[in-house]
Amino acid sequence: MQNASRSVAASAAYSAMMATPMLQLERHFGIRRLKRSMLAMLAAWIGYFVIISMWSRALNKVIVPLLGMPLGIFLVMQGTVIIFFASLILLLRTAGRAAR
Repeated sequence: MQNASRSVAASAAYSAMMATPMLQLERHFGIRRLKRSMLAMLAAWIGYFVIISMWSRALNKVIVPLLGMPLGIFLVMQGTVIIFFASLILLLRTAGRAAR
């Protein structure tokens, strides 16, 4: 049991030691705005995939002619790419504002 208490104490000491640099980074880079934007994107992404998964059986009956794959799979792939690029753009914009 002594080892467990030492690891908790070491973890608390490490957290206290890293608190100041993390706050400085947060102030410098504006991580709060990025965090809010990323959480909004996550909510949109989850909502998109919930809608697609609710209709997946009906969507998968339709085949995309040029690609030869079910429509449900195509929409999931497309949504993943769109969300990835949207989050990348948000990250770059936030980093650009922080650099000014």
